[in-house]
Amino acid sequence: MTRILFAVIAVLGVCLMPPPAPFISLHAAAQSQAQAPDQDAHDDEFQRVFTGARVLLRNHRYDEAIKEFKKAAELKKGQCAECCTFIAQTCFQMGKFKDAAAAQRQALALKPENEALLTNQLGVYLYKENDKKTLAEAVEVFQHAIDLGKEQVPIAYFNLGHALLRQGKEAEGIQALKSYLEADPETDRASEVRALIANPRLANVSLAPGFSVKSISGDELSLEALKGKVVLLDFWATWCGPCRAEMPAVKEIWKKYRGNQFVIVGVSQDHDRGALDRYLKEEGITWPQIYEASLQGRISRSYGVRAIPHTVLIDQEGAVRAVGLRGRDLSSKIGELIKKMPKQEARAEGGS
Repeated sequence: MTRILFAVIAVLGVCLMPPPAPFISLHAAAQSQAQAPDQDAHDDEFQRVFTGARVLLRNHRYDEAIKEFKKAAELKKGQCAECCTFIAQTCFQMGKFKDAAAAQRQALALKPENEALLTNQLGVYLYKENDKKTLAEAVEVFQHAIDLGKEQVPIAYFNLGHALLRQGKEAEGIQALKSYLEADPETDRASEVRALIANPRLANVSLAPGFSVKSISGDELSLEALKGKVVLLDFWATWCGPCRAEMPAVKEIWKKYRGNQFVIVGVSQDHDRGALDRYLKEEGITWPQIYEASLQGRISRSYGVRAIPHTVLIDQEGAVRAVGLRGRDLSSKIGELIKKMPKQEARAEGGS
């Protein structure tokens, strides 16, 4: 059935990716660690409904998932923080941030063990409402999450810093971001955080989530190390017909712009490393590649990728400037970004 579905979607020009685990946001706040309710309850009906709701969520059947999570909560007589948390996550993925915040408050009212984490997530939902009033409340909530458990949710420092910068409180926001780097020095978001500290105005644009991984050739590859270049993230797979059809255009872009000012990073969704290696060799593809099967899809989740081919174009400051462009539109946008770079940085190497 899955292969048939991929084939149908391919006709439309995209290939659906296997459903990822739920995520909170690109700024996110850490992914949810909510656990399934206590098995000692021996409530088979509850477990059936709750598990079914999670399956619906993973398959993006959001309205049905919410209905089933609410049914599961009723079976627990309203005493199910996990149900409320998953309802909040589902509403968030639907873009219903106000509903997400309301559900998260219900979860917190039940005094769950992971209160600090859930408090931080509430702050994310309030922040995403994009309203001055809720932004001020988000700042208070992020601070409360930090007070509840500094070691549990270091990401709350990042979220607090971002929210403070959005309020125009640069000194306080920068201090919160520095505290985040101290609390989580190995974070993949280091490049994003340092960019915000150096240029607080970037709080009003979408910064690309950081990553630090090894390429398939074994080289260290991080977004931070690529700062100063225009970066094209190309999410693709050898099994994806539309991706293969798009590859000649990607190769033309590489031929035209490759140099010290531009780089492509392929993010392969293949699960057959041999097939990937053979395709790269046959096609003469030389730009860096990430084999995401070894990362459990972490980069795709952080960028919200649901179907491929998918492109994310990032400028030299780390800001996302375009998503989903292909062919001539993509090439034109890359050229536009390169033209805006300082002259001394634009020394193309050329190549074929």
